[in-house]
Formats: sequence, C-alpha cells, structure tokens
Amino acid sequence: MNACSASAWALDGPVLLTCAVAVGVLLLARWVKRQRYFPGRESFVLMHLGSIWWMVAAALEMAAQDPGCKVFWASMAWPGILAVPTFWAVFLWQYVNSSSRPLPRRLTLGLSVTPVLFWLLALSNPWHGLFYAAGTAPLSAEAGAPIRYVHGPLFYAAAVYVYLFMLFSVASVVRAALTSQGVHRRHYLAFVLVTCVPWAANVSYVVFGWMLFGFDPTPFSFAFTLAAFAWLIVGVRLFDLLPVARHLLLDELPDPVLVVDSQLRVIEANPAALKLAGLRSGWQGRALVDWPVLGRDLQSLLEQHGQGEAEQSLTLTSAARYFEVRIRAIQREAHRGTLLLGQMLYLRDVTLRHLSELKLAEALAVSEERLRTISSLHEQLQEQALCDPLTGLYNRRYLDEFFSREVARAQREQVPIALALIDLDHFKQLNDEHGHLEGDDVLKGVAQHLLDNLRTSDAVFRIGGEEFLLILPGADAAEARARLQTICRSLAEQPLPTRGGARYVTLSAGLALWPYQGVELDRLLQIADSALYRAKDEGRNRICGLT
Repeated sequence: MNACSASAWALDGPVLLTCAVAVGVLLLARWVKRQRYFPGRESFVLMHLGSIWWMVAAALEMAAQDPGCKVFWASMAWPGILAVPTFWAVFLWQYVNSSSRPLPRRLTLGLSVTPVLFWLLALSNPWHGLFYAAGTAPLSAEAGAPIRYVHGPLFYAAAVYVYLFMLFSVASVVRAALTSQGVHRRHYLAFVLVTCVPWAANVSYVVFGWMLFGFDPTPFSFAFTLAAFAWLIVGVRLFDLLPVARHLLLDELPDPVLVVDSQLRVIEANPAALKLAGLRSGWQGRALVDWPVLGRDLQSLLEQHGQGEAEQSLTLTSAARYFEVRIRAIQREAHRGTLLLGQMLYLRDVTLRHLSELKLAEALAVSEERLRTISSLHEQLQEQALCDPLTGLYNRRYLDEFFSREVARAQREQVPIALALIDLDHFKQLNDEHGHLEGDDVLKGVAQHLLDNLRTSDAVFRIGGEEFLLILPGADAAEARARLQTICRSLAEQPLPTRGGARYVTLSAGLALWPYQGVELDRLLQIADSALYRAKDEGRNRICGLT
C-alpha cells in the first residue's frame, strides 16, 4: 500500500466500465443468493465474488497513476483471478451432476488455499521477482501508462493452474451437452459459450499479448458474462428447469438396482440395493454370488436365463421379502456383432402386494371351505327334507317329483310302472307288547330289507307309520307280483333283529299298474290301497291286485 500512498488516481471510461460490471456482478450474486436452492449455488456465488475482487483490483490498477501502485493492484487481483476458474469448475460439476449437497466449508477452505498462496507469492514479488520479472515497467513515460509485465515462472505456474480448471470446466459442460438433449442441451451449450469467452480473452492476453485499454481484457469480458447470465436467467429461466443427472435417477429409485459385468461382478449399485445387502463400502467389483441376502438367488436367475432379458419373481427367504426381478442386457454393437457388456437387474419390491395376495388367497380358501360347508349343509337339509329320518327312505315330499320323472321316461320307452302299497301286519300289536323302540327297529329292518331286494331303478318310500310304497319302473303285472311275493316270503322267513330280540314280521301289499289302471298318482294310490285292504281281509302276509 506504500506504493500507492503518493499515487494520483484517474477515473476514465475503462475504469467506470469495469466498476459498472463489478456492481452488476455483485447484484447478480446477491439476487442468486436469494433464490431457491439449485445445484452449485454456493460455488456460483463464490465465483462471482471472486470476479468482483478481480474487477475491483483491475479498476484500481487502471485508475492508479503510479507504476508501483499499478503493480501492487495487479498482485492484489490474484485471489480473484484464481478463485474464478476454481469455483466456476466446481459450480459446473455440481450443476451438470445435479449435486444437491451444499458445498462443505472444509472443501471451500481447501479450494481457497491455492489462490491465497499465489496471492502471497505475488505480493512478495519485490523480494523474489518470480512473479513479475525484471523489465516490468510502463509502456511509456506518460502518467498512468499501462504496465508491460514480464512474467516469471510463478506467473506461468498460476496460469497452468487456471487453465487446468478451464479445461475441466469445458470438458464437464461439453460432456453434459453431448449426453443430453432438448432444453438441457441448450443450457449446457450456453455454459460452454459463457465459459469460453472470458478465457479466450485471457489466452489472447497471456499468449498473444492482446490488450484492451492497455490492460488484460479478461476483466472486461465479464461484461459479456454478466449480460449472458442475465439473459439465461430471465430469458430462458435457467434455474427454473434444472437438468437432472442420469445417475441420480438411479440413486433416487426406491427399488434395488444392480449392474453386473460379463463376469457377474457388481460394478454399480444404487443406495436401495446397498441398504438391502447391508453394505457401505468395498462392494464394487465383488462377485454377485458373494453379495449378502440376494446374491445367490440373483446368480441362479442369471445362470438360468443366460444373456437374455427376463422377468421373474424372486423370494428372499432370509429377508422375508418378495421381488419381481427384471433383467436387461447392456450391449454394444461391435464389428463382429453385438458385444455383451453386462446386465442390469431391477428388483421391484412386491412384498406388500404378495402378502396381500396371500391374505386374499387365504380368505378365498376360507370362503370356499365355508361355501362347501354351506353346500353340504344345504344338501343335508335337502336330503332331510326329502328323506324319512328314521329309515332313511324317501318320504312323501319326493314322491310326486320322482313319479313325474318316471312317467316321462316310461312314456318315451313305452313301458309300464308298477306301484305297491305295503303295510306291516299287526304292527300296532308289536308296539303295544314290545314298545315303540323295538317298533322303530322293525321299521328300519323292513326298510333295509326292501332296499336290499330292489333294483337301482326302483324306489321305496315311507308314506305313513308302518306304510311303504314301492315304485317299480318297467315292471308289468306278472313281474311286479312275482317280485313282491319274493319280498313278502323272504321277510316272513327271516327274523328282524331289535334291541329286545329277533322279531318275525310279515307284510301285506296292494298293487296298481300305470297306465292301465290310471295315469294320476292319486288314482293309482287309491287302487293300490283298495288292493291292500283286500290282502288284509284275506288273511294278511300276501299280495293282492293287478288282476
């Protein structure tokens, strides 16, 4: 500062232009700081603060009239000169990769070390002469004349540092532009343009010695940068539509995703896959079969399907999880055909859906079982409604339906139907002498005797206390009489077991024949009943009717 204590100052057009650009950049940085967060916002602001430092130092250098003061302010500009490419490169990397993490303070301080170090080396140049070598002097003897700097090795070391960050910045944006499309590509191309203009001005100064107003044109090129950013922000809404890096889409997926190479080694995994496997580090390049929880199952799937694409369900028993696995081949066209680079495995967690399906299946099974139970009960109730509970024979309710069906069949086949009305002889006396329980045993024994002597097409009904009705489809008069006589004789010869001992029982029967004696059931029953009374009158244990 002693070099500037006696210096005069001059405010001319270049100085005012540089100050105006500095104020514009300051307002831009202040406005951006107040906007909603976007990737690289802190680096963006720091870069503009560095450019303000650079332009203020340049303005003071141009305004100073003393040569020593000019050199001093040229040395003071170095923190800004090096901070601008540093934080511009960081901002572009964060922006194109959609890094939402704020710039850590430790990293900010680390990135500031080199600019501060070169700043101290530039300020100490009078003692070592490695930044500005001997011969650095005004271009003319005129007051306030620009300085012609003779650069030393430290200056070129700083230039290499700056250009490395410049190349990194351009490479990041060009790569992003090549892999994107639409409005995002236009954003990136705009960044390329904004990045290249100031550094083209700087290269023209360092390499070719071009100057503007007798000074380094780089600070003045920031007027273009300011105008370009104002247009990008206001015109195309730069920070309203942010590009999203493709790898972040993978990171944000809630389902596990693995990428394996042709040797089935895991080369990429998203956080969901790492969380499922319980891994944090040391996983890249690990064999798929060695992955915890899901590795062996996925290895088996890939071995089963080979290099093709597939979709299959997978159950992780150890984790009690269920997944739908989609396998996609990662291929590249080669001169000899398609080259398999690897495979991507997308695991969609369907545990909740699977458990819901299991519960639904269980509920359906329970419902089907209940339906079967209800159907069985219905059949039982229907059977109970149609059958006599004591003997198990059909009752009167089923008689009309059965007879109508057999009449229809007999009409088609043109055959007769024989009916036999049966009554047990002296059954009331048996009940009175031995009790109703033995009487029930006799009824059940007679019912079974009748069933044993009938054809499958015949039917027997219990229509009263000790009265039974036999329907013999297709039997004519002679056949019906012969069969009834056989039943009557065998019953009389074979005692029926009861709880009180064996009891001999006889029966009497009256026959009727459809359609010769009637076509209506009631009419036939009347005829059979009359024949039954005649059998009773003639001494019981006999068959009457059909004469």
